[in-house]
Amino acid sequence: MEGGFLLPLKMLWNKILELLIPPACLVCGNRIDDRYQVICPDCEAKLYLIGEGTCPVCGSENKELPCEVCAEGNFAFDSAISVFRYSGPVRDLIHILKYNGYSSPAGYFALPIAELIESKPVLKNYDYICAVPLHRVRKRERGYNQSDLIAYSVAKLIDMPYFNPVKRRINTLSQTLLSRDHRIKNLAGAFQVKNKNLVAGKKIILIDDVFTTGSTLNEIAKTLRSAGADKICAITVARA
Repeated sequence: MEGGFLLPLKMLWNKILELLIPPACLVCGNRIDDRYQVICPDCEAKLYLIGEGTCPVCGSENKELPCEVCAEGNFAFDSAISVFRYSGPVRDLIHILKYNGYSSPAGYFALPIAELIESKPVLKNYDYICAVPLHRVRKRERGYNQSDLIAYSVAKLIDMPYFNPVKRRINTLSQTLLSRDHRIKNLAGAFQVKNKNLVAGKKIILIDDVFTTGSTLNEIAKTLRSAGADKICAITVARA
């Protein structure tokens, strides 16, 4: 209850500070010319983009085929793509977005994801974008869903419809410290499709912040498949 009350105040205070204090890099604190840049050129130079040559299904940088990650994951989505490696300034920005009440990193991350989708003609033909949902209790504590902010911004940038067809019906334990097997057990039955008419026969882009083991994305993909989804592409800001 306390977190749900304090976080909106923290977000409001951050907005006031943004107006009163000259813009600074959210990662290192150095001055920047434009607050919409979010991070300074020095920190931006440390971002590690994931290039071509990844597994076409799970997006792993593993160069060996058949892909060992796919063999272990048995993924229900058709493909997974990540923009950055989860390290350095990207890791810091995601943490700031999730826990510090700053929403500006969402727009910062949305731009390269939008460019990624625009660069792949097959993805431009998908029906809509959705985000990995938070349980209502977790969302109330945090004040917002960071994946929702990113996905909504992406949809606006590329003029693609945005829906949330899946809800999180179980408030599961945090996945952060769990092993891969425990992550899978923790998520079993956690998601539910709200409206099958928004899913049946649809091509869906599913957006989240970080791909760690893929357990969360995979469980949602299974839920969407059971409701008749045709294609599912999972896109994350970063890959752990």
